[in-house]
Amino acid sequence: MNNKKIISRALLLCAGLWLSACKEDIPLYEQTTDSKDQVWLSIQRAADGPKGLSIFPIEEEERTEQFSVNYGGLGLPASAIQVDYAVDQAIFDSLNVVEENRGNEPFTRFPEGSFTLDKSSSTIAAGETGSDIVTFSYKPAAFDITKRYLLALTGTTNSGYSFREGAQTVLFTAEVVKKIHDKSAWTASASSEEPAEGGGNGLAAAAIDGDAISFWHSQWDGASPPFPHWVEVDLGGELYVSEIGLTRRQNNNNGFKTFDVEGTRDGKTWVTLLKDAQMEQEPLDMQVFELQGQYVSKIRVLMKDNFNNQASTHLGEIDLMGY
Repeated sequence: MNNKKIISRALLLCAGLWLSACKEDIPLYEQTTDSKDQVWLSIQRAADGPKGLSIFPIEEEERTEQFSVNYGGLGLPASAIQVDYAVDQAIFDSLNVVEENRGNEPFTRFPEGSFTLDKSSSTIAAGETGSDIVTFSYKPAAFDITKRYLLALTGTTNSGYSFREGAQTVLFTAEVVKKIHDKSAWTASASSEEPAEGGGNGLAAAAIDGDAISFWHSQWDGASPPFPHWVEVDLGGELYVSEIGLTRRQNNNNGFKTFDVEGTRDGKTWVTLLKDAQMEQEPLDMQVFELQGQYVSKIRVLMKDNFNNQASTHLGEIDLMGY
């Protein structure tokens, strides 16, 4: 063998050893691979658990959420990985079975046209561990705030990778929980009051003090104005109300019977939220009545008659429920 061939082979051997040494110098977590062993995909929003969307206060403008998919394993993908997203009816149905078995109200599907995705897939580029971002947009005004909504978006891929358990389906929920509104900022007035009841009773403020034992009473000392009587509550700001709770005086069941509820948002224009409702005479607990749900800054309970045909009446407590 001549010297030129010997030198050439020696150079090739050295080059191979140099490349091998260089590869060994690259940390394993930076090396690219197409291996699927011990590698998982994870949709970030799915791994975080169900996401409750804000649909209240109701606004016309769209709101957005974002999510992406991550690559988890030793090394980096040698080839791009595409993940496609689609609504998963099977998961929706199975979760509703769970809800019904628990005695809960089932979820409703998101309304038609209430949401969009800016793209139906995302891609983890070769050599990267995270995909481009998908933007989920939804319209709060498209939802009924009295219902519970659920949307399941499942990611799939043809690249041969598996998803980590619990990290393949994005769950969006939309639900507004009704609550009893805080009364700390409220003030009350009435068509008349009767301070002679004593101990703070008889005043309009007693109808919003959070104590069912205290009570408001229309005037009877010196004069006894006839029906209708009213108690008006300034809410100290706007509240969305959908129900009113009225608790009658605890030691006297001869209070008012028929009543209306009125509300105003601007303090000038009053609208009827409930017409010709009737209290039950015996229950001591709060009696709840559904209103035409809307924002108000003031409400007025207009009392029209009572159970014993007397001119005066009384009321233990006023509460408002809403969102």
